[in-house]
Amino acid sequence: MSSSRSEHVQPASSSISPSVSPAAATRRTRLPDANSPACPVPLERSGPHCVLVLLSPDPPPVEAMSRHVRDVCGPETNVRHTVCRREEAGTEHTVLRRLLGMSHDAPLSPHRARQAALTSVDGLLARGPLILAVGDAQWCDEGTLRCVDHLVRDASGGPLTVVLGLSPGLLSSAAAAFHELVARDYCSVVDTTGRQPAAGHPGAPAPRELDVLRVAQAAALLRSTDVDLVSALTGFAPGVTRRLLESVRLLGLLPGRIPAQHVPPLPETLPGHRDERMRVQAAELLNDAARPAGQVADLLLGQSALDRPWMGAVLREAAAAARHDRPASAVSYLSRLHEADPGDTAVRADLGAALLDIDPAAAREHLEDALSRTDDPLVRARAAGPFRLTALMTHRLPDTPAALGSLLRETGPGHPGAPPPPAARPVPAGESLLAADDPTGQLVVAARALRTALRGTDPGTAVADARQVLRSERPRAAWARVAAARVLALADETTNALDHLRRAAEGSRRREEGWAECHASSARALVLLESGRASEAAEAALAASGPAGGRHAAGPARLASVTLALALAHRGEPGRAEEVLRRLEGSRPEDSVWEHHHHLMARALVERGRGRTERALRLLERCGASLAAAGVDNPVFTTWWVLRTELFAESGRAAEATAQAELGRHLAERWPTARSTGLSLLARGMAAHAADRVELLAESVRVLADSPDRYSHALAELHLGTALLRQGDDRAARVRLRAARAAALRYGLGTVAERARAALDAVGDRPARSVLSDAERPVAEMAAAGTPNRAIADALCLTVRTVEYHLTNVYRKLGVNGRAGLAKRLPPPGPCPPERVPGGTR
Repeated sequence: MSSSRSEHVQPASSSISPSVSPAAATRRTRLPDANSPACPVPLERSGPHCVLVLLSPDPPPVEAMSRHVRDVCGPETNVRHTVCRREEAGTEHTVLRRLLGMSHDAPLSPHRARQAALTSVDGLLARGPLILAVGDAQWCDEGTLRCVDHLVRDASGGPLTVVLGLSPGLLSSAAAAFHELVARDYCSVVDTTGRQPAAGHPGAPAPRELDVLRVAQAAALLRSTDVDLVSALTGFAPGVTRRLLESVRLLGLLPGRIPAQHVPPLPETLPGHRDERMRVQAAELLNDAARPAGQVADLLLGQSALDRPWMGAVLREAAAAARHDRPASAVSYLSRLHEADPGDTAVRADLGAALLDIDPAAAREHLEDALSRTDDPLVRARAAGPFRLTALMTHRLPDTPAALGSLLRETGPGHPGAPPPPAARPVPAGESLLAADDPTGQLVVAARALRTALRGTDPGTAVADARQVLRSERPRAAWARVAAARVLALADETTNALDHLRRAAEGSRRREEGWAECHASSARALVLLESGRASEAAEAALAASGPAGGRHAAGPARLASVTLALALAHRGEPGRAEEVLRRLEGSRPEDSVWEHHHHLMARALVERGRGRTERALRLLERCGASLAAAGVDNPVFTTWWVLRTELFAESGRAAEATAQAELGRHLAERWPTARSTGLSLLARGMAAHAADRVELLAESVRVLADSPDRYSHALAELHLGTALLRQGDDRAARVRLRAARAAALRYGLGTVAERARAALDAVGDRPARSVLSDAERPVAEMAAAGTPNRAIADALCLTVRTVEYHLTNVYRKLGVNGRAGLAKRLPPPGPCPPERVPGGTR
C-alpha cells in the first residue's frame, strides 16, 4: 500500500458549494479512468451524503479523485483525503485522526471521537464545501466508519460529501460497519471501473460482484425482494436473481426492512441516464403489479419528463390517497404535476389545498392563481373555500365577528360548498352533521361558532356548533378544529378544549404540517394560561414558539410568544416578560384579534409589575376600546376589565372602579358561565363598599371554585382574605390567605403568592423558619447566607443531591424562586425579636 497522505486546500470562498452554486447545480462530477468513460458521482445532492466508489486501480484513485473534484468544484472546495492500510484495520479511529488532523496522543472513546469529529467538520463547513475522501476503504477501521456515519447524519447540513474508494473484488472483505454504512439511505454506490478486467488481473472483481450491486439497486428501487419483480427489472433469470438476493442480504447492502416511504438514493447514481431509465422501468413494473400508487409515484418524482399517460394518472391517484395522512407527500406529487403542466388549474387548486396546513401563504398563491385562470365550476368550488380560509390563516382577513360574518355570507346557504341545513336529514345521536370530506362545511360551522363566542351572546349555540366540528372524524383544516376548541375554552369546557388541541398538535406533527402544529400548540398554551396554569402555559408556549414550523409558522409562533410574556408576568417575572415583548416589536400583532389584545394585556401586566399603575390603566383602556371596536364582547376573551377594576380600587378611585365593574357585569350577563359570573362578582366585590365587600367576594370564591380559572379563584381568595383582615377577623383571613397562597404556588402564580405572603405577614402568620423541617432549616439558613451547595453538603455531612432536594422543598414552602428571595425571607437570627417576615404554611 502507498503511504498515507493528507491534503488540506484552504477554501477561497465560503459562499460556493457543490450543493448550492449555480454551476455545480448543472453538472455532475466525473472521476477519470484510463480504460473507460467516466461515470458520475452525484456531488450536487443537497446536504451531507456519502458515496461508495468502485475504483479502477490505475491511475492512483484517491489522488486522481481529489484533483478532479477540485477541478470541477473549484479551488474553494476543501478536500481532505487519506488511504487506509490493511494492518491498521483493527486500530480504532486511526483513519479519522489522519483525515481530520486530530491528535494521536490519547485514546478516544466513541462519544469523544464523534464530538471531536463533528466539531472539526462543522468548523470546516463554516468556511466552504468539504469533501472527505478515503481510499482503500475496505481496510478502514470500524471506529472511523461509525464516526463517518454520525458525521453524515449529524453535521450542520452544509455541503459535506464523504467519498469511500473501494477496489473491485474486495467488497466482502470490508468490516461490518462498512456494510451498515453502505446500506444507509444517504449512501450512493457508483461503479467507475467501466469494464471488468480480464480473469487473473489483480483488480478483477469477484464473480458477479457488480451483479450483486445491480440487484441491490433494483430491490431498493422496488422496495421489494420479490424475485419476479427484481428479475424483470435486472434482466437476470429468476434462479440467478434468487442467489444474488441472498448475497445482497449476506453483505448487508439492504436494510433489514425495506422502508415503507421514500426511495433510498442508492439507484440515483447509476452511470449516465441509466438511473432514470431504470426508475421508469421499475415504476412501470410496480404499476402493472397493482402496487400502491404512492410507491409508484415516488419513482416518478425524479423523472425529467412525464411522457406517458399513466404517469400523470398515478401521481394524481397517489396525491389523493396521501392527502389526509401524508399531506407532505401529496404536495410532492402535485408539485411534480404542476411542474410538468403549469397551466393545469385543477392541479394548482389541489396543490393549494394540500399546502393549507403546511404553508398557508404558498397555498393562497396557488389557489388565487387557479381561481383567476379558470371558469370550471368544479375547480372553483374546490378552491373557493380553502382560499377564503387562507385569508384568515394569514391575517389578510381579521378574525373579528364582522369579518367572520362576511365569510359566512360568502359560504352560507346556497353556496355549492355549504353544509346541508339541519333539517335536511335526521341525525342519529352522537353523529356529526358534517361529512369528513367537507372542508367548506367545517369552515362554515367553525366560523359561525367562533363569531357567536366572540360576540359573547349565546354560549349554548356556540358550543353546539363547536362540538359538531370536533365530532367529525377527520377535520380537513387545523383552523376549524382550533377555532372550535377555543370556543369550548371560552365556555368553560377547558379540559375538553385542551384535549382536542393536544390531539390536533400531535396529528399535525405526525403529518409534518408545520403551520398547523404551531397553531394548535400556541392555542393550547393560551388556554392553559386562561385556566391559571402559568407554569404549564410557559412551558407549552416555549415549545410552540420553537422551530417546529419554521418560517411558515411565524404567525402562530407570535401568539405563543405573547402567551409566554403573559405567563411570565403572572409568575412575577416582569423583566423576562418585558424582554419577550421587546422581541415582538415590529411584528404587527394588531393583525390578529387574539394576538393584539393579549399583547396589550401582557404589556399592562408588565407595567403593573413595575409599579407604573397609570401606564397599565391606559393600556387596559386601549384594550377595551379596541375590543369594542372589533365587536368582541365576550367577558372572558381577556379579563382587562377585572384588572382595571382592581387597579382603580387600589388607587382609591371608587367611582371609576364601580363603573368598570358594572360594565363587566353587563358583559357577563350576556355570556353566563361560571367563570364570567365569578369574575363579575370578584370585580364588584373589589369595587364595593366595606359593608358589601365580604359577601360579594365570598360568593365569587364559591362560583369560581366551579370554574376552570385557577388564577381568578386564587385572586378571589386573596381579596376575600384581605377584606376579612380589614374587618378584624384575623382567623378567617388566615384561612383564605393560606388557601390563596397554596393555590398560587401550585400553579406558578408568583404575583398572587407574593401578595398572599405579604398579607399573611401583616396578620402575624408563623415566621418562615417555623414552616421548615429540622433537616431543611440549617440547609436553608446556610443557603440564605450565600454558602454554595458543596460547602453546605460538607458542613452538614450530606450529599449535594440531598442539599438540592431540601432547597427545592424550602423554595416551594416559602414561595421564593431562588437564593435572593430566600435571603429576604430568612434574615440572620439575633437576640432581638425577629422582625415580621412573610410566612407560609404547609
